[in-house]
Amino acid sequence: MKIFKLFLPLVFLSVFNSCEPNSLNIEVNLENLNSVDSDGWAKIMVRDSIKWNVMDSVLLKEGMGKLSFSPESPTSFYLSIGGTDAIAGFGFRGNLELTGDASIVPFQGKLEGMKDQDDLNSFMKESDDFREFRMSLNDTWTVASAANDSLTLDSLSFLMDDRYAQLQKKTKVFALSHQELGVYIAIRYLGMESVDFIDSVLAMVEGRKSADIDILQKRSEALHRVAIGQPYTDLIQQDTSGTPMAISSIKSDYILVDFWASWCGPCRAQNPSLVKLYSKWNNSLEIIGVAFDQDENRWKKAIIEDGLLWHQMSDLKGWGNAAADAYSIRAIPQNILIGPEGTIIKRNIEPEQLDEYLKNEIAR
Repeated sequence: MKIFKLFLPLVFLSVFNSCEPNSLNIEVNLENLNSVDSDGWAKIMVRDSIKWNVMDSVLLKEGMGKLSFSPESPTSFYLSIGGTDAIAGFGFRGNLELTGDASIVPFQGKLEGMKDQDDLNSFMKESDDFREFRMSLNDTWTVASAANDSLTLDSLSFLMDDRYAQLQKKTKVFALSHQELGVYIAIRYLGMESVDFIDSVLAMVEGRKSADIDILQKRSEALHRVAIGQPYTDLIQQDTSGTPMAISSIKSDYILVDFWASWCGPCRAQNPSLVKLYSKWNNSLEIIGVAFDQDENRWKKAIIEDGLLWHQMSDLKGWGNAAADAYSIRAIPQNILIGPEGTIIKRNIEPEQLDEYLKNEIAR
């Protein structure tokens, strides 16, 4: 292992300090990084609306190196160090430094040095705390599940939901108070917010341009296109037999389009409630599942295991499913309810809420 050096050579420091004033400069200064092979590469990755782009890269020497790029506006990026988990970054002009011990797994490098980055780090700490809280309940959840202890499971679910609601509230407040950084937070952590909220975030950066703003703007446009009261957007994908089918081929007073996946735990947990709902209302309600799966066999197996008797379709492209763009799906499970007039009348309605809604509508 190479040993971390406390001081950079004077020549290196002078080069770093003489970088272009319009650049975002990142000094990497890691302990115990084995840079003999490709694991020693550091890269700056920036996402546009289509793909990831490498903005700069360097082969670290004794854990040290310098990267730089010149974004046109404040932007999000990821700093990748070989095979370690990428570090989320945000900035525009100025200097950041990445420090940490590369021998620790998972890698816990610290990127800091500018206000936006420091604010992002504080936000990420809240997110990490929630993840640790959720993981702390795993063993108890497993034991309670094996014992069919519904009282404990309900209690754990309440704790989880309450803590998650608190985090979501803080996330929304953060997004609405951090301009371009808030745009990135909305993209990355608020996948199910209303179009009104998304537009409020965009209003903070009106007239400005960046890749993040472009991504959120496209999401807003998609959400307006599929808002309540709008005609639904048709999808044509293959059913489980490989035959193309369309939402428009389904005939029913009400159609629930359920966006899910076999690998999605919350989706699978919701399926029993949907099965119960469908058995009660299938004379007036049809469901069509749109699966964000890639593995065809796993998809079909989940349908059988969960007893899903309704229509199913997928293009087997995972998160690349055409529905993601058509309906601005950034998290699952989600759904839309199509009414008798062919317009969207509900979004992300819970099975219990839909049961009550149908009870009131059909009783008229």
